[in-house]
Amino acid sequence: MSLEILPIEIFLDCNDIFIVFLYSYMPIWNIVDARWELQLHRPLHAAAYYLNPHYYYNPNFKVNANIKIGLYKCLERMVSNASERCKIDLQLESFKDAKGLFGIEAAR
Repeated sequence: MSLEILPIEIFLDCNDIFIVFLYSYMPIWNIVDARWELQLHRPLHAAAYYLNPHYYYNPNFKVNANIKIGLYKCLERMVSNASERCKIDLQLESFKDAKGLFGIEAAR
C-alpha cells in the first residue's frame, strides 16, 4: 500500500463513520433541538433578552413583536398589581432612551 492512497482511505473511512453517526444520532438531536426550541421561546427568555443591555444597546438590535409580547406576558405573570406594571412600563421608556441610571456606562 502506497502512502499516497492511505490518506484517501482514511478520509473515506472517516466519512463513512460520520454518515453512520448522522443517521444514528440525528433523531436524538432532533428531539433535543425540539425541546430546546420549546424552552427558549418562553416569556421569561424574551424578557431577559429584551432587558439585557448588551443586546438592547447594540446598534443591530431589532425589536421583534414576539419579544415584546413575551416581555409583557412575563411582567403580567410576575407583577400582579396593574399600577406597578404601569410604573415598570414608564421605567422601560427610560431604559429605551438610556436616561438616568440606564445611561451610565456601567449599565451598558
